[in-house]
Amino acid sequence: MDRLSLPSRCESWAALAYFGAYLGYLFATLETEFAHWLTLVAIPILIALTFGGSRRSPSNVLATFGLRRENWRRGVGWALLLGILITVGQVTLFGQRREILALIESGQALWLYPLMLLLMFLMAGFTEEFFFRGFLQTRIEVLTGSPWTAVAIVAVLFSVYHLPYAYFNPMWPSAGDWGLAWRAAFSNGLPGGLVLGALYVRSGSNLVPCIVLHSMINAAPAMTMIKFGAG
Repeated sequence: MDRLSLPSRCESWAALAYFGAYLGYLFATLETEFAHWLTLVAIPILIALTFGGSRRSPSNVLATFGLRRENWRRGVGWALLLGILITVGQVTLFGQRREILALIESGQALWLYPLMLLLMFLMAGFTEEFFFRGFLQTRIEVLTGSPWTAVAIVAVLFSVYHLPYAYFNPMWPSAGDWGLAWRAAFSNGLPGGLVLGALYVRSGSNLVPCIVLHSMINAAPAMTMIKFGAG
């Protein structure tokens, strides 16, 4: 990243302040996936433009989030490998394995999985990675001076972000139970945040592999929500 593409400390503090305000908003009103395009993408871009200085071009703004044309393929192979391994684990080891296997055996996964992969790429895969890895992690790295400290902090913030969904969203098994909600939010968000954050660092601050991996992590479980509903 060149000097003009680096976030300023002022912008970095603004990013943290925005996360705090956004978290309070989530506890008041759970938003839809489509609204994420405003809160997790458009507003962070506006913050970057506001605090980035008059000389920052659109390409430099996107570069601060890890979107650079010359670097977009770096780390994608690792994302695909990790995504395959995690999906195999979801089918063979994790909690929704029976529902996923039923879809595979019925043949419905042949069309459901590609559809869910595309939807996750366009929704949570892109919007959440743009915000947490592209926006927060890069700005916290400016404040801490360490990419790995930023990975750890953002993994915690990523977990806390899932807490209002885990408690208030009736589609989560933990809905209405604070103890279960904390466990659900951190058991999913913390390891996922660490893996995605580390991938961002190892990919040379390239956001694309994080979007790919996040989409693959979400796709198989998302199939079961269509087939089996919230239960």
